[in-house]
Amino acid sequence: MPERKLSVLMPAFNEGRHIYRNVAETRRTLQEIGISYEIIVIDDCSADDTAAEVARAAADFGDVRLKRNEENRGKGWALKSGFKAATGDRVAFVDSDLDIHPRQLGLYLRTMEEQGADVVIASKRHPGSHLDYPAHRKAISALYFWIVKTLFGLPIRDTQTGLKLFRHEVLDRVFHRMLVKRWAFDLELLVNAHHLGYRIVDAPVKIDFQRRLGRMKFRDLYHTGLDTLAVFYRLRVLRFYDRAFERTKARPKVSIVIAVKGPNPYLAECLDHCLRLDYPDYEVIVLPDAPFAPPDPRIRVIPTGVVGPSEKRDVGTRAAAGELVAFLDDDAYPISDWLTNATANFISPDIAAVGGPGVTPASDGYWAQVSGAVYASLLVSGPHVCRYTPRRHREVDDYPSCNLIVRKSAFEQVGGFGNRFWPGEDTVFCLRIVRDLKKKILYDPDVMVYHHRRPRISVHFRQVWNYAVHRGYFVKRFPETSRRIAYFLPSLFVAGVCLGWLPGLWSPALARVYAGALAAYLLTVLVGTPGKLNPKFYPATVLGVIATHFTYGIGFIRGLLARKLREEG
Repeated sequence: MPERKLSVLMPAFNEGRHIYRNVAETRRTLQEIGISYEIIVIDDCSADDTAAEVARAAADFGDVRLKRNEENRGKGWALKSGFKAATGDRVAFVDSDLDIHPRQLGLYLRTMEEQGADVVIASKRHPGSHLDYPAHRKAISALYFWIVKTLFGLPIRDTQTGLKLFRHEVLDRVFHRMLVKRWAFDLELLVNAHHLGYRIVDAPVKIDFQRRLGRMKFRDLYHTGLDTLAVFYRLRVLRFYDRAFERTKARPKVSIVIAVKGPNPYLAECLDHCLRLDYPDYEVIVLPDAPFAPPDPRIRVIPTGVVGPSEKRDVGTRAAAGELVAFLDDDAYPISDWLTNATANFISPDIAAVGGPGVTPASDGYWAQVSGAVYASLLVSGPHVCRYTPRRHREVDDYPSCNLIVRKSAFEQVGGFGNRFWPGEDTVFCLRIVRDLKKKILYDPDVMVYHHRRPRISVHFRQVWNYAVHRGYFVKRFPETSRRIAYFLPSLFVAGVCLGWLPGLWSPALARVYAGALAAYLLTVLVGTPGKLNPKFYPATVLGVIATHFTYGIGFIRGLLARKLREEG
């Protein structure tokens, strides 16, 4: 077998009691196989001492590394983030509980070479497999295999078993095409690899299932089924995976620009995460009203006086040394590979900007979580829900500047923000990029930040009102990206609720139609509101969605009727 290096990715969640021993056992096994290796353990925001135990293993063994995610987003997300640190030309997925012992990787490595395979996966249905496996899990596995075979025709007998081996190139091409991060991650990965023409073979596996009851719940089965259908829809109907997903490995210098009134706890959190980004060449520029001492010498503070966010960003960009300028709000903080993921999208000069989702952090309080759930509802944000929760890669023409990375050359060509609207300044800026420069703005779900929501519900509605008033006004000023039916729907709804009962005064039949329409609306909100499986947030979120519809609808009409808006914040 030619000299190879193997990167072993081990996602771990609450494995503190076992992880040190299991890492040591994996390391011993790889030494016996006789291949150059590295072990990357991805702690998916465990609540126990998993990270500390992996750190101890890393200190004891130089070939072990820890990658810690700050929020639990599922096994798929963990593997994807860990892969970015992998340096081997072969990459293996190994479950950290060692239900499947890594000694079997020796056979998989030989199978890959002998059969010219690009992917080798463990298969419970292989005739050579030996399973100590609960009967109910066997039944679920057999049913899922039948469904997958019917929908996708994969040339394999299993998709969900944890042990897998890949050529590095396969994951490099496939990972950024994927949307599923949790329940049907393995399926989407293998469907994409097969769709791109890579050779997948299965191999026997021995499983000593340690958790007799397992971690699988009905909710997991439900979401796995939904995600499986979503993968089929994207593959066969949307042809989403057929689109070009080029990436560049260029890493230009990036200037992170943060407009802020002054120091605050959110800013401190934001700067801390910025300084821990895994990107080789960037700077951080903070633009407060008045001077303050930066918490780290790597941070530049440029006082601007009391001006609006647009003017601050213009000042910061003029001082920026980067080829790209990354705009970030002080109440948002980036994931560690934020810039790595963003810069990979700038494959050609016609791509002027890239944005990504601002996800509500799990640490936010009750009303902030409710506010985030309201914004993340399709019933509120419609086609713009991708701003609040990861969705598929796409081209956009209007994107908020709380998470927007822009070519400095394009910024200068359009004259910067050049307006004092707030909110809405980013709508004007993006319109100049797509209309005047004829360039593109891309959305990438992996260019993610965590964005704190308003801590009081009254402030949430004030924010919604401001958004609505400006959007209504922009229908007249900037119709290219604002005169769209989705923005009018809440106002039409408000008008229907307020006036729709009048015909019922003359016709009982029309009164029944009105009552039926209201009932259908309420049912839609009850079914379509995020958080249905979390009773703690669900009732407040339902009421928040309804109140947001009324607030936005009335505010939008107010903006439509306004002769002129104040353009300063």
